[in-house]
Amino acid sequence: MSSENTQDGLRDANDKGDGDCNDASVASSSAPDAAAVVADTSSTPPKPKKEHKKRKASKGRLKKLWRRAVGSPPGITSRSEWLELEELHSDWKLSHAGSNEDQSGGGCKNDKQNGGGVATDLEAMLGPLPGPSVSLATQQPRDFSQLENWQTTEGSEHRDLLMNLLFAEGGGSNGDIQNNSTSSQKKKKRKLGSTSTKEEHSGNREKRKSSSLINVPHLPSWSNIGNLGSVGGVAVIEVEIIGGESDTTCPLMPSQRIMDSMGAKSTNVWSSLLQPNTSKESILSNDESNEVKRAIGAACKVKLFQGNRQPRCLSDVLMILPPPPAGAKEAKRNGCFDVLLAMNDLLLKPKQLRSEGFPIEVGPAPALTNGATSDETLDPKLARERVCKMLGTIPAGCDALELVNALSVNAVLGNTTQDEDESVKEDDFSKIEHYVKSFGLCRTSNCDSSVTSDSNGDTQKRKIYALDCEMVLTSAGPELARVSVIMLTGGNIENGHAAKVEEEEKSILVMDELVKPRRKVLDYLTEFSGVTPKMLQDVDTRIEHIQARLLSIIDENDFVVGHSCENDMRALRLVHNNIIDTSVIFRGANGRKFSLRHLSNVLLQKKIQQGCGSSGHCSTEDAEAALLLALRRARRGDSFRLKENSNRENILSVFQKINRASNNQNESAESFAARNEGSCVCIGPNEWISKYAQSAEGAHHVLSCDSVMNSMSMAAPSWLSNKKSSKRAGFLWANLRCEDRTAGKSQWKSEVNKMDEIVKALVDRVPYNIPILLLFQSNYKKALALTQQRQAANNPKATAMWTSQREEEWEKYMEECKHCEAIWIGSTADSCN
Repeated sequence: MSSENTQDGLRDANDKGDGDCNDASVASSSAPDAAAVVADTSSTPPKPKKEHKKRKASKGRLKKLWRRAVGSPPGITSRSEWLELEELHSDWKLSHAGSNEDQSGGGCKNDKQNGGGVATDLEAMLGPLPGPSVSLATQQPRDFSQLENWQTTEGSEHRDLLMNLLFAEGGGSNGDIQNNSTSSQKKKKRKLGSTSTKEEHSGNREKRKSSSLINVPHLPSWSNIGNLGSVGGVAVIEVEIIGGESDTTCPLMPSQRIMDSMGAKSTNVWSSLLQPNTSKESILSNDESNEVKRAIGAACKVKLFQGNRQPRCLSDVLMILPPPPAGAKEAKRNGCFDVLLAMNDLLLKPKQLRSEGFPIEVGPAPALTNGATSDETLDPKLARERVCKMLGTIPAGCDALELVNALSVNAVLGNTTQDEDESVKEDDFSKIEHYVKSFGLCRTSNCDSSVTSDSNGDTQKRKIYALDCEMVLTSAGPELARVSVIMLTGGNIENGHAAKVEEEEKSILVMDELVKPRRKVLDYLTEFSGVTPKMLQDVDTRIEHIQARLLSIIDENDFVVGHSCENDMRALRLVHNNIIDTSVIFRGANGRKFSLRHLSNVLLQKKIQQGCGSSGHCSTEDAEAALLLALRRARRGDSFRLKENSNRENILSVFQKINRASNNQNESAESFAARNEGSCVCIGPNEWISKYAQSAEGAHHVLSCDSVMNSMSMAAPSWLSNKKSSKRAGFLWANLRCEDRTAGKSQWKSEVNKMDEIVKALVDRVPYNIPILLLFQSNYKKALALTQQRQAANNPKATAMWTSQREEEWEKYMEECKHCEAIWIGSTADSCN
């Protein structure tokens, strides 16, 4: 080797930042030439030393970033660190291109990370970088060829994962902010091509702009996202299966495809996606090659929706974003929060009480009827004194019916008169059961009925109650069967203020009683009430006992909170004017009332009415939900409300808004939506396009494909792998339909082969920086059609019959379309787990 060639070789190595141990072997093999080079460059001795330090630092930094990228999640979450890894990796590949010594691994041994169990293989580092991956939050990888290892999830959780991939910023919900900060400090110290301070500030501004358009949810507890900073695209492929028998497993489902391939011991695209290090042979061989490849990161059984009221398709659950969380727009609080004053603003006005149909007092109390059990006529004043002394419990020997008769009032429902009130059905029991009205209480043992609180509650502080009732159907209509009452304790509520937000929402249970109706029960309505015949079998409590206890607890100036509370007040036969009704204060712009279950699920992020003991509602749970809704509305104002379905945003629209706001100019932007330069592409049938793709704001490419057998179905891998930025998809959403037109296995066979072809093209052609979500749902359309027929048949005016056989068929199809499968395909290294 000549001195001139040696000098050129060393200069080239220095320029590329190559500092591996191969340099040492080259230098030692030609020591005389190297000495000559040093003699020739003696005029500038500091430069080779500086370049050597830079090469060494670059190599160390590359190894550290590489190990994090191929290691366990979260990997590299910062976009700036990922760009740094790409630059160092590119230099490494260029400096080692064509080097026989490096290709053979001569002169260097695999360097294992201390305590990490991850080997850095130089040959693997010459290959592609790993990309983002969605995986299960487990210590060891699962063998997804076994169905019991699949993760059970809900449909909304996969939407949350998509939102994190698209909109989360580096070091976000699953990122190690401390590690990112440490790396940034080291990077600044070494000055290894890090972004400038000005660029970092620009990135921070972009981060704030993106986060102001959407609230990124937390990751589901079962999941991890690795290398969030590397996201270069996102692909969602929905597969809607139409036809086939509901009793058999569809061969198109990924679980079936994996099981078929494993049983036949033949390799196909699905079996090749199973991570190799989940097998016993791989573990025993201790293979730590770090070779990057495509693999299934998470295989999931998906419960797409709750209940059986209405089936939902994949696009409904995953593409339509939820309203903002409850605390998204909470106003700043100046000083202490006055609970009573804020709740006072939510009270229904007298006009609203009438229009909603609440019981309204009209005229004086009627004369005592033969329902009275005492020989003497009980004076109303004396009755109030006795009620005040009860303090929520009926003493032994007290005649509750006598008290109620003495305190009874004439009442009508809403704006109706007594003659117009059709809800009053006269019978023998109607002469006993009366309406009563709350009055001013003196909550002391030495009660003087002449002393009551005024409207401002000067004598005693007003209290906040929430109640809910469950009813059964009798000959007189709905009658009370259960009542639950809770009271807000709210920390220092006696002084009108609560010191802490969490203390404001504390409550205690005041009453939870079953009530036995006097009339014969025609329907226990167990599906909604949760009440069964056995529950009421030994109950002696009647409605007058509940009325007397409520009158001793609730002052006329206290707040009563409920949802559609007019029904509860009718069942209780109670007149009270200080009502907060959450169905009214959260009413939609078009006058629509939302269910308590929906309000709780969206605004409180709390699922209720899932069953309490038996199936049905739980009145205690409903009362607590109504109280929380009212309290948070009082605290946060009108901003604490639902965004109605017509205004709920499509994930495609939000993606386009954030992308346009960034002007596609910031490659280092932390969220992928802000830095994306590719197109937004939608592929699917015309019906699906018009409902989901065209309704989304922003310009994007729309391709019609009515069946998976259509050649256009192969457009997905083509758009994702195109090297031209103008024809490459940054965000792709496809709805592919597989329909059994022949009602036999021949069609399934051809569609199975076609789906395998599409999946193989995605795996082979799509870059590693694009995670892929595959979702499979069966017979949504069939379940929807049967649900509509069932609803029509249940209409009292309908002539169509709904048989038990059709009910069974409907239940089968509902269960089938509810339970889906999801496969997350990402990139992994053989030894990353």
